[in-house]
Amino acid sequence: MLEIIKSALTQIFASYSQYAGSGMYMLLFFLAMVCIYIWERNKENKALLYFYPLITLVVIYNPLIAHIIIAFIEGRVYWRIFWLLPITIIIAYAATVIVLNVPVKLKRIMVTIALTAILIAGGKFIFTAENYSKASNWYKLPAQTILVCDILENDTDGEIRVVVPTALEDSMRQYNANIQIVFGVDMQSMNYYMSTLNSNYIVLDKTVIFSGKLEDYGYQIIGSTDSYNIYRFQLGGLTDSLRVIQ
Repeated sequence: MLEIIKSALTQIFASYSQYAGSGMYMLLFFLAMVCIYIWERNKENKALLYFYPLITLVVIYNPLIAHIIIAFIEGRVYWRIFWLLPITIIIAYAATVIVLNVPVKLKRIMVTIALTAILIAGGKFIFTAENYSKASNWYKLPAQTILVCDILENDTDGEIRVVVPTALEDSMRQYNANIQIVFGVDMQSMNYYMSTLNSNYIVLDKTVIFSGKLEDYGYQIIGSTDSYNIYRFQLGGLTDSLRVIQ
């Protein structure tokens, strides 16, 4: 039990770091909750904007609950649970409460400017070359995604249920909604997931090394890109577990 709690807490705080970034907006969020608790007189608003986020935080940071959630969604995406927190709403409402509690109009204007400046200073300019670049195609999607989808579609007229690396998940969904992405995390035992999830294709990073020869386990390569190999999968190969070793 102690090991479960320790593991869950480690993942919780790692996820918090992923979500919070510099931590400035989370600090503002906690301060906003304090302001709402102190100054908000409307009981319904206080229940919605203070007690709901507080209960959500308790659930998120509860290691026993987190352990169950992580078992279903994988630890690497636990940070998305923090999306349940209405951070922008809480901060905006608290700022409104603060401004309305300033009696003099001129002072209200000054407080509004100060609060706006704090919000701007706490954020990060996102329109940079790191986040945005000129699109290489009309779809505004990575070329590797388009190539992978085209290879899959050209191989069959039937249903495509494909396992893909995490890096391809979102862009493949945008490019071709007919391709069913049934799994998308790094695997340690491939055949188990392929057969259990009834998948007939898999896309693998070229850097991955396996414990055996893929062709002996029911995989047939149908194409490749600069970064990925695309395989068709059919049951009937070796039954021993095929594992990722690197």
